[in-house]
Amino acid sequence: MKKKFCTISMVASLMLLLFSVSILTVKAAPEITLTPSIGEPDDSVEVVGTGFAPDTTVGIGVGAEVVTTDENMTYSGTGVGPYAGKVSHWPIKPGSFVLNVDTTMSGGIISTYTDDGDGTLSGSFEGAFGDINYTTGEWSRTSTADLTDLVQEYSATYTCYECNVTVSEGIFTDSVGAFTVNITVPSVVNGEYSVTAIDELGNVATSGFEVIPEGLSFGVVVILSALAVIVATLVFRKRSKIDK
Repeated sequence: MKKKFCTISMVASLMLLLFSVSILTVKAAPEITLTPSIGEPDDSVEVVGTGFAPDTTVGIGVGAEVVTTDENMTYSGTGVGPYAGKVSHWPIKPGSFVLNVDTTMSGGIISTYTDDGDGTLSGSFEGAFGDINYTTGEWSRTSTADLTDLVQEYSATYTCYECNVTVSEGIFTDSVGAFTVNITVPSVVNGEYSVTAIDELGNVATSGFEVIPEGLSFGVVVILSALAVIVATLVFRKRSKIDK
């Protein structure tokens, strides 16, 4: 009986250890922090990201999602590929990219490559595949047949963002999936905007940013906000006395 109890205890302890290890190895969800989170157009904002894929590039977009279509895209490649090109806007929302290849003008067919959400594309024919870099807009694809003598027409539909604020020198994560970069607030109308960071493997994080009128400093905004609170409090107290 004692031996059986010891065996059960050992099994239970082992299961608890494995469960604990699995919790510790769960990857933290990607997130970004903006400093400051309010500012004028052309202001510099520090973006700190964590939980992204290690040693990869990152793209940052500002504003609402925008569905875009590119027609007659320039491409390079020969034979069965890979054929490669680049869209006109990025970063790209993971899972939204669809590449269409039309070779019907020279007796071919139409093939489609669909975004898997992790930077890879699945072709509509077995053995055909591709890649999409969400951070740079670069795509590539292979073919199951030699297309050298066929006229190819490439088009793509995808979702991007109002403004691309990725710095020209690029944004790169370190060995633990973190990055720090300064972006410039785009010239947009006043209001609340989403700032979205995306890496090559489709990890996404979003944070809010408020764009204020030029010449209205952060300090002034704080003072005006405080005054608004004071005025509202005084009005509430006055009404309370009247009601009594």
